Amino acid sequence: MANITTFLIKGELDNYEDKIEFIKYNKDTILEDIKNAKGKYINFIKNFENIKETYFEKILSISETEFDVCFLNYTIEIDGKILSTEVLEEPEIQKKPYVGDYIWCYLWKKEKLIELLESNDKSNEYVDSLFYYVNFIREPIYNHKPSEQLVTDFIYTDEKKLEKRSNVFYLGNYINGQFNGYITWLKNIGRCFSNDYKMTIIYDKIYEPTRVALSKYFEMIERDKSTLYLCDKLFVTYSTYYYPKDLLVNGENYLFIHGNMSDYPHSRKYKYDNYTKYIGVSEISAKKAEGYFPTDHFEHIMNPIKIDPNDVLPHLKLVSAQRNDPIKKGERIHKISKILDEEGVPYTWNVFTDTNPYPPESVYGGVIYRRSVQNALPYINDADYFVQLSDSEACSYSVMEALSLNTKVILTPLDCYKEMKIDEDQGFIIPFEYFEDDNKEKLREVVLQIVKDQHKKTTNNLSPEMYEGYKDLLIK
Repeated sequence: MANITTFLIKGELDNYEDKIEFIKYNKDTILEDIKNAKGKYINFIKNFENIKETYFEKILSISETEFDVCFLNYTIEIDGKILSTEVLEEPEIQKKPYVGDYIWCYLWKKEKLIELLESNDKSNEYVDSLFYYVNFIREPIYNHKPSEQLVTDFIYTDEKKLEKRSNVFYLGNYINGQFNGYITWLKNIGRCFSNDYKMTIIYDKIYEPTRVALSKYFEMIERDKSTLYLCDKLFVTYSTYYYPKDLLVNGENYLFIHGNMSDYPHSRKYKYDNYTKYIGVSEISAKKAEGYFPTDHFEHIMNPIKIDPNDVLPHLKLVSAQRNDPIKKGERIHKISKILDEEGVPYTWNVFTDTNPYPPESVYGGVIYRRSVQNALPYINDADYFVQLSDSEACSYSVMEALSLNTKVILTPLDCYKEMKIDEDQGFIIPFEYFEDDNKEKLREVVLQIVKDQHKKTTNNLSPEMYEGYKDLLIK
């Protein structure tokens, strides 16, 4: 009779001197397979290639004694480095088995394991009473590298909550900014498939606006270390690569490659085969991944795309032309641009000036400072509004150019504009006091109306009488 039945997660192995029975692990038939096992004790291993030579001698030796469960000490090897060779002093999980990376660190008495699997009681008290006689192997006997996890949902304790999810995208700390191609990928995954599929994002840290944006399509979960997440399918980006032990894969796990690895001279090379499939987001990304991952088989799936009509907001185009002078009140530009930013209005504001009044590294939302040009008319003609917010103008040629091109204007209440007979049909005249901090909400109301009226048409209201004065000055 075999002393031990070992369920093999990956790879093949013949019987070991008829004392160890090997069965290929199948999560769908695991309970029945354990009941039919020949061994007195049950053991799980991931892959025979990762087992130290002394492993089977040790477990055969210990199996000649009597116990309910034996905890096997082990070391973990990642990227060729032994992370820990210290003897684990009665680890917390020694009497509290649960699914995940620790499950193959046990020898289970067959009858006890079956009793646990068939019981509805998974409390600590029950587990402690069931596995009363606990043995230990105190020396490191088993190296393993990250591989396919032994995953099922039949062993856990009430110390770890178990949550099941269908399609899980794990981000870790990767999405800690707002602008990232991976974020765009997730948004498009959500737009294309969230109506038909249940999808969850599990993260350790995330930029709050990004979390809000993705929550329209995904269930968003900040990873809780007291919870085991059982995933039918797990998706990870190559920039994250490793995923934590409390993410358990019930089916397949996928590594998505979002870059052309060989185009970047410092691309990291990954040693271990953690994933069921490696998928490039294009054929070229799959081809250029060769040599960087522990596989020679790459698939590729083109990035999906679906534009949300609500994201296609009208783009506001503003233009100003002024010298850098305190009387021109350039800071008022940023009073308006800040409100546009706060309201999430897409806009481009070209400001033509003799010198940039702000350091190049400053950020102004959609405001772009440009060197003065000889001919700004194409920009003024293309704009929704020409903006002049100064404290003084004698007779602004830029405003007259805008009116001549039927471009609406945004102005301060200067007397020269009254003389030009500029009214609300030509745009907006904003009172000076609206730019004071206490009146920001009044300014906001005007700005929102500016956005609303951006496509409203206007006509040239300049009076022909403006030419008469010069006719009297000139002689033929």
